Formats: sequence, C-alpha cells, structure tokens
Amino acid sequence: MRELPQTYACRSCGRIYSSEEYENSRFCIDCGTYLISEGKASKLLRGNRQGVKKIQKKGILPDNYEIRKEQMEFIQEATKTLKNKEVFVGSAPCGIGKSLASLLAVLPQLEENKLMICFRTRSQLHIYLKELRALSTGLSAVSFFSKQDMCPLKAKGDLSYIDFFEECKRLKDNCESSTKPFCRFYMNILRGKREAEELALDCARMILAPEQSVELMSRRGFCAHEALKRILPKVEVFLGTYHYVFDPRIRDSLLKSFGVSLSKTFLIVDEAHNLPAFTRELLSDQLTEGTVERALKETEIFENESSGSIREHLNVLMEEVFQHARQTLSNECLREVNTQEISDFYKSRKGVSGLEAAAMLKEYGESVKERQLKSGSERVASYNYRIGTFLESFFKDVGSKYIHLIERDQRDRIVLEVRSFDGREVVDPVLRETRGTILMSGFLSPPTVYRDLLLHSPDNVCLKEFAPPFPPENRLILAAEDVSSEFKRRTDSMFENWKSYVEAISNATQGNMAVFFTSYGLMRKVVSLIRTSRRLIMEEPSTKRNEVIERLTSSSNNVLYGVMGAKLSEGMDYPGNVLKCTVAVGLPYATWDTYQRSLMEYLEQQFPGNGRTYAYLTPAILRLVQACGRVHRSAEDRGCIVILDERITHPHIRRLLPSYYQKEMITVKSPSDCAERIAGFWNARHMKSENLR
Repeated sequence: MRELPQTYACRSCGRIYSSEEYENSRFCIDCGTYLISEGKASKLLRGNRQGVKKIQKKGILPDNYEIRKEQMEFIQEATKTLKNKEVFVGSAPCGIGKSLASLLAVLPQLEENKLMICFRTRSQLHIYLKELRALSTGLSAVSFFSKQDMCPLKAKGDLSYIDFFEECKRLKDNCESSTKPFCRFYMNILRGKREAEELALDCARMILAPEQSVELMSRRGFCAHEALKRILPKVEVFLGTYHYVFDPRIRDSLLKSFGVSLSKTFLIVDEAHNLPAFTRELLSDQLTEGTVERALKETEIFENESSGSIREHLNVLMEEVFQHARQTLSNECLREVNTQEISDFYKSRKGVSGLEAAAMLKEYGESVKERQLKSGSERVASYNYRIGTFLESFFKDVGSKYIHLIERDQRDRIVLEVRSFDGREVVDPVLRETRGTILMSGFLSPPTVYRDLLLHSPDNVCLKEFAPPFPPENRLILAAEDVSSEFKRRTDSMFENWKSYVEAISNATQGNMAVFFTSYGLMRKVVSLIRTSRRLIMEEPSTKRNEVIERLTSSSNNVLYGVMGAKLSEGMDYPGNVLKCTVAVGLPYATWDTYQRSLMEYLEQQFPGNGRTYAYLTPAILRLVQACGRVHRSAEDRGCIVILDERITHPHIRRLLPSYYQKEMITVKSPSDCAERIAGFWNARHMKSENLR
C-alpha cells in the first residue's frame, strides 16, 4: 500500500499545506501560526471545537467567536478547579487571552451566584468591560474606581483620601437633615430615587466604564457612585480595584450592597503578581513630619483645655523622633526604630504610654471635627485625629509580622512607618471563602512562590503555568555573559561594555527598541555614553504613556530608555508590534536596606530555605520579565529580548524564569556576537516573508 504524502495544517484556522509548502515557509499565510502535522492539528482543533460548542450551548459565546487553543486549555483547567471550589493560580503569558478565558470559565456556572473582578490598574478594567460587552450573556455589570475619583464635586479633589471620606459623609448627613452645606448630587438621589436607580440600571446593562457612568449621571444631577451602589443587588458582576475585595471595611460594605456573602461569589483577580506587595502595603501605614506640623497649627486654631497637653504630645514626636532623625539620617537612609523607646518618651515627659497618647490625640481630633461641623466649616477633618489613628496602629502592630522604621524619603521628608511583612491575613480568608477564585497574571513564575505568599496552606490550590501562544520562531532570547549590574562591578569598563552592547543591538535591530535599566541613575549614566542615529525617548516622572506610543508609532527609528518597575515597563501595552527589541540592563533587585533584610528574615522563618528567593530574587525576576515582555503583546508579534547581566544564567536564578525562557535563552559572549544573532533572526524572518509572496 502506497504511503500517503505528509501534509501539515494550521492549528488555529485549519488550513492544509503540502510538504513543499511547509518547507518553503513553516507559517500559515492567513494567520501566521506555526504549522504542525495534519493529524496533530486535527486533534487539537477537534478538542478546541468541542470545548467551544459546550460554551456556546450555554448561550454565552457568539457563534462566530474564535477561541485559541491556549484559551481553551485555560478555560478547561480553571473550570474544573472552580467546580471543586478550589483556588486556581494561572501564569498565562500575554497573547493567550486570559481575560476572556477567565470569564468563560466562570459565567457558565454562575447561576445564582455573583462575580467580582478586581484589578490593580484601570487598563485591566477596560479589557474586561470590552469582553463582557462582546459576550452574549445579557448580564449587567457595575464598575468602580475610587469613590473620590467618581465624585462629581470636582472642587473636593484637593482633599486627602481620608479627609474626602469624612467630607463626603458630612455632606450626605446634611442632606438627610436638610442642613447646609450639602451635596446636591446626593440630595437629588433622595428626591428622585426611582429615576436615579433606573438610570443606574441602564449604565449597568450597557456595562459602562466608571467615567462614562459619572458623565451620564452627573449630567442628570445624580451621584454615580451612590446610585450604582444602590442597584448592586440587581446586577451580576462587579468590577473594582483590589481595595474593594481585600480591604475588610470596604469589602464588607460592598458585599452588603451586593446582597451576597463571599461564599456566593466567584472572584477573578487579574495581575495577581501585584497582590503580595499590595496587601503588605494595605496593612502598613506612615506619618510625615509635615502632618505633625499641621497638627500643631490646628491646636492653635482650636484651643480648649487639653490643647496644651496635646501640643506636648506632638512635640514628643517632633523633637524625639522627627528632628532627631533629620539630624542623624543621611539622604534616603532608612533605620529601624524601637516602639517601646518612643512610648517611653511619652512616659518620661507626660506620664502616659504611647497608646494613651494616641487615644488623647484621637479624642482631641474628634472635638476639632465637632467644632468644624457646628461652625459650618468647608472642611471637616483633623490632623490630630489622623496622628492618633496612626500611633494606635504603630504601637499595637508589633511582633515578627511588622517592622517600625524612620526614613528620609526622596522628597526630603522624614517619615515614620509601620510596615507589614505578610499580607496573607487579609488574602487567605477571602480566597478560601469564595465560591471559587481565579488568580492570574502574565507572569506568576514559579506559581508556588505566589501561592505561598498569598495562602496559609497549599491545600485545594491548582497551579498551572501556560506556554506562550506565539511560536518560538517569533522570538529570540539572549543573555550576555560578560556584563553585570552587581554594585562592586560597576566600573567605567562595565559602563563602556553596556554602551557597546546597546549600540550593537541598535545597529542590528530592524524597528523600534526599548532599553530598560535598574534605576534612573544607571540609565542616565549609560545613556550619556551611547551614540546611535535613533531618535531618543527618555522616561521621566512626568512622561505620559500616550505620548510615548505616538512617538513610537510615528517612525520605526526610535530608542526608548526607561526603568524596570516603572510605568513604561509594566502594565503598558505597545500595540501593533511597535517594539521589535527590548533590552534589560542589569537585574532590578530592590535596595538592600533594613526593610529588605528584615523581610527576608521573616520569610525565611515562614518558608525555610526560601527567604532570599521569596523576598529578593522573585520580585527582581518579576520586574525583569515584565519589562522584557513589552515586545511580545500578541501571538503574531515578533522580536528580540536581550538581558545584559550574566547572573541571569546562574542555575538558582534561571530556574525562576518562565519555562520558555529557560528552554530558549542563548548565551552571547560579546556585543558583536549579540548583534550577529539579532541580525540573523531578522534576516531569517525576512527570507520567510519573501517565500510567502
């Protein structure tokens, strides 16, 4: 029996190719997907289509909606985990379509439950709103930014976050009692409750973004935040920042409005790599010297029988803590402080403990706010009350989970802080109580690290690391073996070597490139040495993202210089394959200071043998991979990644990289070697493109 000729197929669209066509170009001419044998492709497509049909039967996915193989794998794994009421932790590289996949895992089994989606930045919100509108669900959804951001009284925007809430409560209370001043937008809701709620329901059915809801409802004279909150029991989906889910007070208020408990709620957490740091910050607090100075002025304005005593309490902070620190701290220096010593200062000068002083400051602050209310003041808030609440947590939050610090920050402010080492106490109860949770990000590698940092136990957790959807032929990953950002090796010759690498990469790269550094200082030092014909775009604190994209899309001869961990290297999409190469200069380790050492020691106690990895190495690898990932934003994008630090090749660091980095990363020995490999990559791509024509 004569053997049939080998044929090949596109695993995405199913187009069939002969062996000759496969040899000429191993990519589909319709969609650019890498070709595989027809038998294997048919199996993949068949499994994919069966999964799609199941979702379509639920009436969620439009008939012509395309689901990629990687998306279906995500949906199937997450669906199975949610049915078992477990926590799904998924590391899904950009291009898979994890936002849609997470929705398609939850919505078919939503039934009488609700869905909460939380995110760190606004860009993630708009992705979910777009997907929800496109799906045939008939669901309604409400999305929030912070209450202050959604306030139609723009004049109140200069208040601090805490002061704003105090002011908002006062104006609402005044509406209830018909007292001036009051909020007219809230008053209109009281007077036209039915109209406001109908309009809010329209916003929910249209799945509007918060700014769209605010614009629509404020034009009709209503507070969007308040009206949307009132119709939450009638909607199925809520979208908001991490605060709405993980801050206990805000979450309890939200769930009460939502009309459900956590056990009746599915949860999707996007960009979950941010969650360990976010929850540590949530459990931390700080007090600046300026706040104490304003509190002293407040005692002069609001005199009573305790004003003198309150001034003495504040002067203990000024003289024994802030002024002493200003004299002894060098620029941006950080030092641990002993809470008992500060409490003893109060004991020796005033005969009360630190906690007793905190209670007296809060009590005085309450009297200040009462007097402001009675006088019809425009602002009802007290600096003394703020200091009292800070000192209360400062003296109560002690033990191995916390550290107390004094520092001089980059704005030359002296700051007193209490910082948490462990966010699990606010994350674990939420994830364990929900009907099912999906934690996901483009990078959660290795997933075990993030599981350990967020949950007290590894039980009932599914960990999954997905392969990138784009073919290996679309990327080149290089690591230089002769450069390092290790501090003791930062010599003039090392700076020259980095300069030579960037110039060589620039000459070999066809299209825009981005170079990300470990710090602004290192960036300025190296960039001052580099000479290229490219148009320079330098990241500054005032740099606007949309202006960067406009400049990159206007020509293909730009070089963008930025910093790993800053706004241009994380959470920012570069659409249309506008970047062809990203370069990481060094490994972005956190500053090795008192806090980092103490965090490492704490995590070493919690996870023996892994303290350094969890506290120091993993966050650095996260910032590195986030920066490098700017070049591949969709399955069709093609480009090069170059890491200019030989430490990335060390086995204990390399194992923390995504699995495809570990498999594909090639070591280069010199700038010329690096440039040759990049030139070869683009020449090979050019030849394949020519063969397609």
